Amino acid sequence: MKKLTTFGIDFGTTNSAATALIGTNSLNIGEGLRPFPSVVAINKLTGRVVARGLDAWQKREELSDTCEVITSPKSYLGTKHIWKIGERDWFPVDIAAEVFKGLVEKIESAVDGKISEATVSIPVGFAPSKRRELRQAAKKAGIHITSFVSEPTAAVLQNYDKVKMWTRIAILDWGGGTLDISVVELMGDKVRELAAVGVQLGGDDLDKKIAEWIHNAHVTKTQSDIPFHEIDKRSRDRLLAKSEDVKRQLSSVKVADIKLPSYGTIGNIITELTLDKMQSLLSPEIEKVLDALRMAVNIDAKMSFDELGCVLMVGGSSKLAGLYDKIIDLVSESCEVIPPSSQADWEVAQGAALLGRKHGVYVNNDNIGIELCDGSFFPIISAGTDVDHDKSSLNFGIVEDTQSACFNFHKTSNNEPHALSGSGQKRVGTLLVPTNGFVNESIALEYSIDQDLYLKVSAKSDHKGNSSVKAWEYDQLLFTYSLPLGEQA
Repeated sequence: MKKLTTFGIDFGTTNSAATALIGTNSLNIGEGLRPFPSVVAINKLTGRVVARGLDAWQKREELSDTCEVITSPKSYLGTKHIWKIGERDWFPVDIAAEVFKGLVEKIESAVDGKISEATVSIPVGFAPSKRRELRQAAKKAGIHITSFVSEPTAAVLQNYDKVKMWTRIAILDWGGGTLDISVVELMGDKVRELAAVGVQLGGDDLDKKIAEWIHNAHVTKTQSDIPFHEIDKRSRDRLLAKSEDVKRQLSSVKVADIKLPSYGTIGNIITELTLDKMQSLLSPEIEKVLDALRMAVNIDAKMSFDELGCVLMVGGSSKLAGLYDKIIDLVSESCEVIPPSSQADWEVAQGAALLGRKHGVYVNNDNIGIELCDGSFFPIISAGTDVDHDKSSLNFGIVEDTQSACFNFHKTSNNEPHALSGSGQKRVGTLLVPTNGFVNESIALEYSIDQDLYLKVSAKSDHKGNSSVKAWEYDQLLFTYSLPLGEQA
């Protein structure tokens, strides 16, 4: 009997990771022992994709002479950015699709089979327009996204046994390009997101700083005067790759030897970098991490570290030597700090794969309804109810001779019918539906929450044709996520 295989994908800004859950076994997929770089190189003249992933990342400076080297395509989703390459326009969806295609090749080679669907993780606050385009990009690569899950929720599920005793948890997810810190409330199987802080700071920034230090040390030693940015591009690529390797080495040793033959025109690099020197060099970046943690917990979540149960560290850059100790010094004695595991690069993808086996459920946090003619509130979306994506319908009558029916949508703090007044409500949208003004005219209204977590509403008079259908969308819904703990944790 063939074992059930489910896939989780952490489509990252700088690196992407995939996990295949085969039966009860988990298989991490990327570029060998590291995630798949979200980098695409496209020939400027022909428009042909020359390289993706690690090959494009390792040669990104060298390839830039003949190719458009595009990094971090995820950050462009939902924008109108266009690359004119070859004889066509490339949109963010197209570039993201190329990253997915490269990842698909790695996945299918690793599992010796096909991938047709996956659960994909997204940052907290990832706009619905970005979710739509990410879904389109995956589809172009042959992947149907069965569900989105927030990155901190996936991390909590993967580490549930480590964190289940605490109610309030900070997830410090530091990858190759961004630092994302989320504060969540965990009540049994319910994960509610309280705050999120994102910082454009990642492992690539650390690698560049280390590379420039190595270069400057070598220039001083050889009495050269060539600045880092003037070294030939192939040598810069090699030094950046070496710097990442050194950074990883110094998470387990105190001194890393650095040897790089034929570095530009200034000879072989032979030097060393100590752990103490690296920590001193990167101390400003470590302080930025601590500032972001303070912001997420103290300012956005409005709590003290005494109220925080634990800090969960995930993501490859969270393994940076010295960071764990700095966080220990920052938080209170009552707050546990869970250090990054050897699987830190993959834990979000692993959590997404678990959710692919048995999906959790989104639960509405919002009450959305319609203002009726007497000023009362008629609920259509209720807080505390599961999101099932099914369409619902209602019929409304016309009470006056008018050429249009006006639906005013409100968000309220109370789902009981009441007059719409006070600070607990606000109007979030309006939908005007053409009518003939007949007393016996009926307006059919359909609504649902789609797979991208938009509230979609459409309405039409029964005295009008299909061309008069009017639609409204709302993309600011808030949710709690209910984890499927029965089988996974």
